[in-house]
Amino acid sequence: MPRSSTPVASPAPKKPRRTNEQRRKDSDRQLLDAGLRLVAEKGAAGATLADIGLAAGFSRSLPLERFGSKQKFLVALVDRTEQWFNQWAFADLQGKEGLEGLTARIEAHLASAMASWDATSALFLLYFESLTVVPELRPRVTAVGHAYRTALRDLIRQGQARGEIRPEVDPDVEATVLFGAIRGTIAQWLFEPRTIDLKIVARSLAENTRRSLGVNKEARRTSSRKASK
Repeated sequence: MPRSSTPVASPAPKKPRRTNEQRRKDSDRQLLDAGLRLVAEKGAAGATLADIGLAAGFSRSLPLERFGSKQKFLVALVDRTEQWFNQWAFADLQGKEGLEGLTARIEAHLASAMASWDATSALFLLYFESLTVVPELRPRVTAVGHAYRTALRDLIRQGQARGEIRPEVDPDVEATVLFGAIRGTIAQWLFEPRTIDLKIVARSLAENTRRSLGVNKEARRTSSRKASK
């Protein structure tokens, strides 16, 4: 009988073996993911490194072996959470400057809170607990807030340079007010997620910012005419 002309399937290519560094990165990520969930549920004080190791599917001792101490693990958790928020919330803000960038950033802050309950809850619990049970974490969470306020302040300055935001506005003060409104709104939402609609609040805060800081159209036209003379 003639042989079948059906080609014999080639064996599937073997997946490249992961390096020790890749395996370590993966397990560190799993530990941080488990830490995020447990801190969101129990707070920093209630989440032990042993519980985190077991929740990630590893030994009780692995988090301590990898991070050295609970404080260092919590700092890494803040780093991971901040990185996630920056990538998720602000990735679409490229090219938006001045007043447009400011209002877009306000809405992005609040939208990011809704994107991950665990990340938002864990980060805010770490904020609050740095004032009490884990004061050694305060410098790191303070740096997070400073970075966010600085971004808001720089957008206000851009808006002033572009003639979109009133020149008498103090950028540092207004950035502090806005960040306080953002952080306070998210804190309220964590307490009352079913009664507070962050999407509506985000639009309202952005619109209020536009009205309170923006230069009215007539004033902008007058300024433009003066500049052109």
